[in-house]
Amino acid sequence: MALVRDPYFWKRFSTAVHMDEESKAIDRAQAKQDAASWLTRERMKSKRSIICGFIIFFAVVLVIVVSVVLWWLAKNNWLQPHPDTAQ
Repeated sequence: MALVRDPYFWKRFSTAVHMDEESKAIDRAQAKQDAASWLTRERMKSKRSIICGFIIFFAVVLVIVVSVVLWWLAKNNWLQPHPDTAQ
């Protein structure tokens, strides 16, 4: 087996290995960041869905309460003007 006679060979070789390791680390960091951003987007979608659900629920409850109150007022003739006060 022949030895490498170029004195800078091992320096270039070491530099190439370190650059390769750095590029792999950067690729892994970007993959983790993409996964984290996906997870963040999914959590935001879930949060938005829950908030919209509560808003719809309270809107329906409000409509039902207003309908019941108006029905009760109409049943008790509170919406009609009283003849003794319209003089």
